[in-house]
Amino acid sequence: MPAIGARRVGVIGAGMVGVCTASWLQRDGHSVFLVEAGEPGRGASFGNAGCFNGSSVTPVSMPGVIRNAPRWLLDPLGPLSLRWSYLPAIAPWLLRFMRAGTPEKVRAQARALRPLVGPTLDALRPLVSAAGAEDLVHRLGHLYVYRSAESLAKDRLAWALRRENGVEIDEFDADELRQLEPVLSREYVRGLLVRENGHTSNPLGLVQRLLEHFLRSGGELVRARAHWFHLEGARSPRSKPTAAISQPTPRSCAPAPIRSRSLQPSAIRCRSRPSAATT
Repeated sequence: MPAIGARRVGVIGAGMVGVCTASWLQRDGHSVFLVEAGEPGRGASFGNAGCFNGSSVTPVSMPGVIRNAPRWLLDPLGPLSLRWSYLPAIAPWLLRFMRAGTPEKVRAQARALRPLVGPTLDALRPLVSAAGAEDLVHRLGHLYVYRSAESLAKDRLAWALRRENGVEIDEFDADELRQLEPVLSREYVRGLLVRENGHTSNPLGLVQRLLEHFLRSGGELVRARAHWFHLEGARSPRSKPTAAISQPTPRSCAPAPIRSRSLQPSAIRCRSRPSAATT
């Protein structure tokens, strides 16, 4: 039975985040539909490491990161590349990125992140159980290994942020690492184990099982593509009159404008159009 105050809610994207969001909304008594143009679970949720990191409280912009940028840019296999013609456009963002990496700001960001990511596995467990996917989710922890004490020292702030925010960490020397993981290369001399983290052995399979349960429970999957949003009351010159969804049929559906604090009773309006173009 629909809950009192139930809404018609649309969630764009049928990946891991979208399917879980839709499932929790459905559990709260709402009528929920997922909008996905491609195959569910085959976007960002497909082929990744499948990690559930409640300990991930370290921001991307950290003190000292900018000092590594020149070396990364010169390394063809480095983690950073830049199309130099794009530098003028991205410069304001880069400036904000650097300003966000002070010790005071990263500590504030870590404190804000922990309540968001910390309960990840606990929040996932009811959905996994209902979908019969317990065999795909494992809580075995994550082991981080280093080839030298010096390389570990470079990450000392990141590990301090985790500890300051309640992440329990076990530290191992070279001999203890061998006992923990006998097949690990002897090049690694330091290790830290975060026991609270977990992973899925099949990211695509997990999304598919969660989606199947969502659909069996009355959810809908709309094969369509969302093109833009309009937030009611927004004054951005980039905003459009409505949020549009295009479908490969002569009928297109446009989600009605949704307030940022409360959802409209009907989150989607469908109307006939002379073609399959976006509304």
